[in-house]
Amino acid sequence: MLNVYTRHLKSCGQDDVHWRRCHCPKWIRGPLLNGEKIRRSAQTGNWENAEKLARKLEADIDSDRTKIESQQEVTLREPIQTFLDDQLARGLAKESRKKYRTLLERQFLVWAEAQKLKQLARIRVADLSKFRTTWRNGETTTHRKHEMLMSFFKFCQRHELIVKNPMEALQKPKTPDIVPTDYFRSEEFDKIVDATYLYDFGGGNDCHGRAQRLRALTLLMRWSGLAILDATKMERHRLSKNEDGDDQIFLYRAKTGVPVYVVIPPDVADLLRSLPNSNADRSLTE
Repeated sequence: MLNVYTRHLKSCGQDDVHWRRCHCPKWIRGPLLNGEKIRRSAQTGNWENAEKLARKLEADIDSDRTKIESQQEVTLREPIQTFLDDQLARGLAKESRKKYRTLLERQFLVWAEAQKLKQLARIRVADLSKFRTTWRNGETTTHRKHEMLMSFFKFCQRHELIVKNPMEALQKPKTPDIVPTDYFRSEEFDKIVDATYLYDFGGGNDCHGRAQRLRALTLLMRWSGLAILDATKMERHRLSKNEDGDDQIFLYRAKTGVPVYVVIPPDVADLLRSLPNSNADRSLTE
């Protein structure tokens, strides 16, 4: 329990540290509930104000102790599930959520339970460092996993499930050397298109149209800027002509969702329209 005492000034004339009626500086000393011993100024000459501060310090420590005790009871499985549920509620992409689930549930949780680390509060920096040695990944994947694990522990800290984030003390892995994706030069692109004329595959019901589909897909990606997955899924009704008679493709901007029209060369549009397809709603290159 904390006690208040007075440190008398020379001009006071008192030497009893328990004397309350003077306005000499009041101090606080004694053990806290967590065992820590303190001695500090109450920043006041009023005994009652010093007593209020002492009781507040004790209450804060008691509250922190209760919080820590409740945190120690939280198993690792519970916050992982809460974190994954929060990602779903926030509308994160399925592929992103799948990567987090693989790392946290199938790898980290399994490893921690094998190490008998069932409580979240028991995870230390050394444990995380030991877990990282099991990854066996390249620089890019290792760096991504580190950031994902950091995101999880930040989530736990924000939700007051842990006092400190152990990932903050774990040294980051080497940042991968990212080589920017370059474009094909004109002569290189011409070779890619020429290769579609040489394509020969004798299997399957649609083997006779595959070369034409590959050429159409390549030119569509070149003039629309679409990624290969989006290009293969683009419906036929998105190809039309504008008021000037130019061929155009109706698209949406990925980040803003704003609809736009992209003009493409007539020969590319003719090639897309010539692709055999009995269903007008299906993708152009299917």
